[in-house]
Parts: sequence; structure tokens; C-alpha cells
Amino acid sequence: MKLKLYFKKESIVRSIATLASGTVVAQLIGLLVQPILRRIVPVEDFGAFAVYMSIVGILATVITLRYDMAVVIPEKDEKASHLVMGGIFSSFILSFFLFVVIYFFHRYFLNLMNVSDEYAHWFYFLPLTLFFAAAYRMLNNFLIRKKQFGIAALNKGIRRTGEAAGQTSLAGFQYHGSLILGELFGSTINFVMGIYQAVRKGFQWKISSRFEFMNTLKEYNHFPKFNIFPVLLNNAASWLPVLFITQLFSVEITGKFDLTRQVFAVTLSLISMTIAQVYLQRIAEMRNRAQKIFPDILKVAKIIGTISILGIVITLLIGPLLFGFVFGKSYEISGVYAQIMIFSFAIRLIVSPLSVVFVNLERLKLNALWQVFYFLSILSLLLFNFSDILEFLYANVVIDLIAYSVYFGLIVYVSKVHDQELVSEK
Repeated sequence: MKLKLYFKKESIVRSIATLASGTVVAQLIGLLVQPILRRIVPVEDFGAFAVYMSIVGILATVITLRYDMAVVIPEKDEKASHLVMGGIFSSFILSFFLFVVIYFFHRYFLNLMNVSDEYAHWFYFLPLTLFFAAAYRMLNNFLIRKKQFGIAALNKGIRRTGEAAGQTSLAGFQYHGSLILGELFGSTINFVMGIYQAVRKGFQWKISSRFEFMNTLKEYNHFPKFNIFPVLLNNAASWLPVLFITQLFSVEITGKFDLTRQVFAVTLSLISMTIAQVYLQRIAEMRNRAQKIFPDILKVAKIIGTISILGIVITLLIGPLLFGFVFGKSYEISGVYAQIMIFSFAIRLIVSPLSVVFVNLERLKLNALWQVFYFLSILSLLLFNFSDILEFLYANVVIDLIAYSVYFGLIVYVSKVHDQELVSEK
């Protein structure tokens, strides 16, 4: 009977399972084509692509001015639609500005990142990739607001299928930009589908009143005010290792490191991202109903912790063997990287999805302090001289374990404070 309650229509477990199913399928599609692509596309191309996507990863969540995180909060769909349009408009403007910067200064940035000039033409596509990623983020959160987890899952699968088909087709013809154009193809499909689905579920692609539109953006302006800079630092901290490895070692090593990162993104981070999306809506609902949050957080943390331990055991036992068998003998070293990095990804898996508590409880300043702390911690890696990539990875793992332990402590603190305030109000 208790099991049935977990999977009732409105339960968090059912919501997570629905969204996770689409995410798993989507990520598996991307993973399944990797053994093919890794045997066709030069490892240096993967290194350059990792640098390209690291820039997208750093900027995609901030060029929306963080209005994507506010979409689930308003009671009325009209206000939520205003936030979506505001985020898409800001994404377009800032993506265009980035194109201008790339046009005039691309060679300077390529040299800074230790990327060959032969990849210069790739980076002209970066603003378009960035815009589609940011704009879909806005639309996806509108679907999450409407509890359309099945549709959000479907869109993930469609995007990944389009990307995989584009990359493998172009790679088969030995096209040099197959990774970039395949990704862009998938992103375009994702954006179009996102608009179609959001409109069907109540998104209003128009501004009935410019005054109300501006008032809505102003009402939620604490998201851009207090959240952009810290999140930018946090994103940078997550992606800086890719840029550091490229600069300190080589694009080839970056390509092999990025394979490890991608595999973890499929096997671990997909769970984290899925739970975070569902939990964003879940905690907002619990807060509106004046319900306690901490017991729910503890329950989810235990479930994810169990999954993390399983991932650690498997990686330590057969990491190099598995990578070499699936992706080719030259990628066995990626499995060695995985044996080190698994501890970072495990603690991120537990803590990251729970961090939406800071958004829903509007404790953005405290969240910002941690993000600045994490960024400075990762940046401190530049103060050391590393003899090889393994030494660099060990240092990175130590920083992650300390920083995310602190982060979890802060999540527990704000959750308990919220629950205590509920008790005192009664």
C-alpha cells in the first residue's frame, strides 16, 4: 500500500521517474553513438568540442538573467509567460553580443585556450548554440511548472536523437565540423519543439501589456540581481577544469578527459538534473502549502547516496577495462581518470539537485556566498605546478569533496530554519 502512495499521480517519485525515463533514453542515445564517433573523429576534435561546450555550459544559465528559475513561482501563467519571454529576449541580445566579440577577438581567445586556429570557424556557431540552449531552458521550465514531465522527457529524447543522427552522419562523410553541426541540429529541433509544446500548455507568445510585462520582470529582479554573478562563478568552476587541462596540457588530453566527463554526465548527472527539475516545482508547492521540507530532503539524499556508492564501486573495479572495451584501447586512460573523478561526481550527484532549496526559499545570498567560495577554490588550482594530469585531477577531487560537503551543510541549515519557522507560526 505504501509503495502505491509513492507512485500516485502527484507523488515526487512518479514525477522523477517520468522525467528520468526520458533523460535516461536521451543520454543513452548520446552515449551509444560515442563508440562509433570516437573511432571516426580525431581525439583533438573532441578536445576542441569540449572547450566549445564548456563555454556554452558556463554562459547558458546566466544569459537568461536567471528568470528561468523564477518561471515556476508565479500563480498566474501570464506572469510566467512574461518571465519566459524576458529570458528569451535577454538570451538573444547577449548571444548576438557574444557573436560580435568572437568575430573580432576569436584568435586571441583560441590562443589563450591553447586551441588550434583550424577550429576557429567552429566558434562562429557558438552564439547560436548558446541561444538555443538558454531559450529552451526557459521553455522547459514552463513545462515543468505545468507538471508536463512526460513532454519534457520526450523533448530530451528528440533533441538527443537529432544530435546523434547529425553527428554520426556528418562524421561518416569525414566532415570536420560534424560534432558542432550535429549538436546545433539537435538544439534547433529542441527549441522548435519547446515552443510548440509550451504554447499548447498555456504559454502566451505575446505581450498584452508592456507595463505588466516590465512590472513582472521588476517583481522578480532579485534573480538577476543576486543570482547571475554567483551562478556564473559556479558554472565557471564546473567547467574550468576542461579549460585548465587544455591550457596546461593539450587538446588531446582534454578530449580523453571529456569522454570521462560525458560518461559520468550520462550515468550520474542525468539523475541529478532530473531530480533538480522536479524538485524545483515540488519545493515551491510544499512552501506554498506550508509543509516541512527537511524530511523530504533527507529521504531524497539517502536514495541518491545509495546510487552514488554503487557508481563508485563499479568505477573502481572495472573503470579502465570498461572504457577501453567500449571506446577503443586508446581510451583506457579515460577509465583511469574516471577512477579518480568518481568521488567528485558522486558528491555532486547527492548535493546538486537539493540546492534548488536556496531558490525556492529565496536564500539566494547564502547560495551566492558558497558559489563564490567554490569558484575561488577551483581557481586556486592555477597556483600550483602539476607534473601531470593525474595530479591535477586528485587536487580537483579534494576541492570538490570539501566544497560540496559545506554546500550540503548549508542546505540542511536553511531547510531546518524554514521548518522551525513553520512550527513557530502555528
